[in-house]
Amino acid sequence: MANNYRRFLKLLESWPVDPSKTERDIGFHLRERVKKAFTAGELFQGDEEKCAREHASLKRLADNVYGKLYKRTISSSATGLTAEQCNSVLSSEFLDLLQKENRSIFSRLFRGK
Repeated sequence: MANNYRRFLKLLESWPVDPSKTERDIGFHLRERVKKAFTAGELFQGDEEKCAREHASLKRLADNVYGKLYKRTISSSATGLTAEQCNSVLSSEFLDLLQKENRSIFSRLFRGK
């Protein structure tokens, strides 16, 4: 089990955490899941094959295997935004600002009645 834990830690080193998405980032989620799985010994208890499959899948994602295999010809998304614009829209700061604006709109609507 110690060998599996070391392999997952090495994999997590190559998976960055986006500081703009605090607890909503997949890197953060994976770190928490690995910590919970190997602390409690619940996820991969006695199932080496499942552990190897999970590690291989995450390794393919971290190495961007399918992104390299199937190159994108268009640099925008379905919304027409670039990757950088999508990243800024999904940041925690932007979502907090959006929630504050929605509250103020609703408070203005309900105060008027």
